[in-house]
Parts: sequence; structure tokens; C-alpha cells
Amino acid sequence: MRKSHGPIAVALLLAAACAPTTEVTNSWKDPSAGSVRFTKVLAVCACKDPGTRRTVEDGLAKRIKNSTQSYTILTDDDLQDREAAKAKVKAGGFDGAVIMALVNVDRTTTYVPGQAYAVPAYYNTMWGGWGYGWSTYYDPGYVQENQYVDFNTNVYQVEQEKLLWSSRSQTVNPANMASLVDEIITATVQEMKKQKVFAN
Repeated sequence: MRKSHGPIAVALLLAAACAPTTEVTNSWKDPSAGSVRFTKVLAVCACKDPGTRRTVEDGLAKRIKNSTQSYTILTDDDLQDREAAKAKVKAGGFDGAVIMALVNVDRTTTYVPGQAYAVPAYYNTMWGGWGYGWSTYYDPGYVQENQYVDFNTNVYQVEQEKLLWSSRSQTVNPANMASLVDEIITATVQEMKKQKVFAN
């Protein structure tokens, strides 16, 4: 009797479709910048939620050498006051800044049609095809929803307020905020190293 692998195949497809993935979709680097060596970097997450801000900035500080979380020197009020923020950053002696910002969250819904897993056959006698129908598996299809989260990351030279490097990353189906942040920062920092944004 023919065994159906339909349920296993569907489970694998669902697992693959729902697995979170992050990639840097595009990036830009100032051709005149070369690799820069900052002595003190400000790690910033430009977002309204304090918890998200801390999570992202803590993650950046762990991955980027000589970096400090902005929440340790900039209050929520400072985030709304550009001149106050600039004064504190200058007084803190920061020469570099890495700023991450959420730019888009999108959802898409796709219908995956059903499929019958069977080998067509023609039988001349009644008993020749007996049991065939009972061994056929049918997947009625399902609706798959994907979530896309886009972040921008910019690297600045503080004194001249000059943009040195910029990237856009996209995460598909993040499991939670912690994994989202970890994946984004991992992919972004790897791209920074690949393009030699920071001198060793």
C-alpha cells in the first residue's frame, strides 16, 4: 500500500514559511570615508517605546566597540529637543553615532492551494483498485500570513554631522522583540564588518 508523505511535507513547508529571517536588503557607504576609527560611539534607537529603545541600544552596545547606550545620557525630553541632545552628545565626547530606526511594518496574506498526494491509476477489475481511495491524502490548503519589519541603520561622524554608512534590513516573521533585535543587529554588524565601516 502506498504511504502518503503529505502531512510531513505540509509541516515542513509551514515551518520554512514561518521561520524568522533577517537580511540587509541594501546599503550605502560614503566612498570618501574609508574605514573609520571612533573612540566613543553613541548607540541610538530612534523609537517611542522605552523598552524597545533600551533593548536595541543594549544590543548595539554589546556588538560595537567603544559604544554607549544613548538612554544613559539622553532623557525622553532630550529626544524631543534637538539642541539639548546635541549639547549632551558633544559634552559626552562622542565622535561617532550609530542610529537605528523602525521604518516600516507590513503584513501580507497568501492562500496556498490544496493538493492531493496520489499516483493516478486505472484498474480493470473492482478489486484491483480496492484501497486506493483510502490511501490518498488531500491537503485542503491554508492561508499564510507573513510579517515584514524594516529597520534603517545609519553611522554618523558626530562633529561634522556627516553620514558615513547607511543600510536597510528586513526581518520576516519575527518571533518576538528579543529575537527581532538580535537578528537585526547581527545582520547589520556583519554587513558593517564586510564593508569595513569601522577600522579594527
